Amino acid sequence: MKMNRLLGAGLLLIVVGMLVVLLGSASEGGVSTGGFILIGPLPIVFGSGTNGEQLALLALVAGIIMIVLLLALARRLRSLRR
Repeated sequence: MKMNRLLGAGLLLIVVGMLVVLLGSASEGGVSTGGFILIGPLPIVFGSGTNGEQLALLALVAGIIMIVLLLALARRLRSLRR
């Protein structure tokens, strides 16, 4: 039952995020983008527009936080199995 709630909450957050991006890009003329792609150990960071550098840095920091959280979760799961 908890998993269904988490799935619903995740899907709702995705839809809300897409709507925010859509409304933000429709209201302003200039659009800035930034992103972070991790292929194995190689990070690819990109950004364009007036705030592209800040968005790319934000994406990089968010990616690092997600990697650290995944490693901590994996360590915790390994310790629970023993």
